[in-house]
Amino acid sequence: MILPSPKRALGAFALLLAVATITAACSGSHTNSANAISKHGKISRAGNFNAATVRFFAADSPWNTRIDSAQVDPRSATMMQLAHERIGVLERPGNLPPLVERRVDNSGLYINTTSWTTPVVTGGVETKLVCRQTSCGDKIPNNELQVPADISPDPRYDGWFTIIDTDGKYAYDLWRGRRESNDSISYQFARRWALDGPGFSAPQIVGARGSGLPLFGGLIRPSELIAGRIDHALAISVPGPAEKYFVPPASSTDGNGELGSLPEGARIRLKDNVTLRQGRDPMTGALIPLTAQQRRTADAIVAALRMYGAIVVDRAAVPTLYAQRDVSDTLIGNELQGLTLDDFEVVTMPKEQVYPAPAAAAGLSSSTNSATAGTSGGAQ
Repeated sequence: MILPSPKRALGAFALLLAVATITAACSGSHTNSANAISKHGKISRAGNFNAATVRFFAADSPWNTRIDSAQVDPRSATMMQLAHERIGVLERPGNLPPLVERRVDNSGLYINTTSWTTPVVTGGVETKLVCRQTSCGDKIPNNELQVPADISPDPRYDGWFTIIDTDGKYAYDLWRGRRESNDSISYQFARRWALDGPGFSAPQIVGARGSGLPLFGGLIRPSELIAGRIDHALAISVPGPAEKYFVPPASSTDGNGELGSLPEGARIRLKDNVTLRQGRDPMTGALIPLTAQQRRTADAIVAALRMYGAIVVDRAAVPTLYAQRDVSDTLIGNELQGLTLDDFEVVTMPKEQVYPAPAAAAGLSSSTNSATAGTSGGAQ
């Protein structure tokens, strides 16, 4: 039995840049589903639910509450500095032990729109969902949900996949999902989220992400870019989140940085005195020109980073925000390269917690109990 470990191994300094894409087919459509899916992320209605415009989670969820007037955490500067530091393990020939290497990364903020995508779907064909192990996390009703016939998890990116039911009540995050030859989707773990719930789980509950937070939380979405306004916190990954420690709303961690670094679950915001500088191409060093549309897009994201901030959800080789893959017409990914982690500050955090807790380390973790896990995060 394999559970989704928040200590998922990465290759030496592998680029873990996670994003998500929301795509949908018309409810109940069994034919020509490609024509029912908008190329640019304009999601058609499935039942009475329109996933394109809904605001995920409750109004008082951390994802939806502003932090522009929150106090700065006393350890903000130290945590942000340590968050720059990536730790990698390099294999050596023969019987030599692996070499632990530390690098300070000062890259600009990247918005990933291509790799490590998480399809988020609603509506389509009734599809059988089959767990490939005995402990599967949260139960999927009747082991079936509507899924577009031509959208599948990508095993190259942990098989992340989010399915929103057509009533708009729940979303199901899958880990290590894949499409089988009989058109079913198999997976190794599922976490259910109530769309009107808090958007996080109780401490020690794992999820498809290392932090335990939802895959679809904090996305930059096409409808928001069209409107020029983002009314929620964004999801961010940093090079060196703290090992062992997390803070709510995270419920676990896969951090591999210094113990005093920025923990997963922390909320950071853009400093008041920071303005967006013109970024430089990390490969060539040349200044990156922005079109008028790109500048408008960047301004909307910057405003969200000031008002709502970003929640640390994972680790990545460079500081990374999450966008839907199908926003490429209006978002390239380098619009915020002029910002670095030094431009952010940590707002006052809850008490740090240890992962795994002593009981969990002894094999008593509630993360293995799907009945317990299903009651967290507003799942009922």
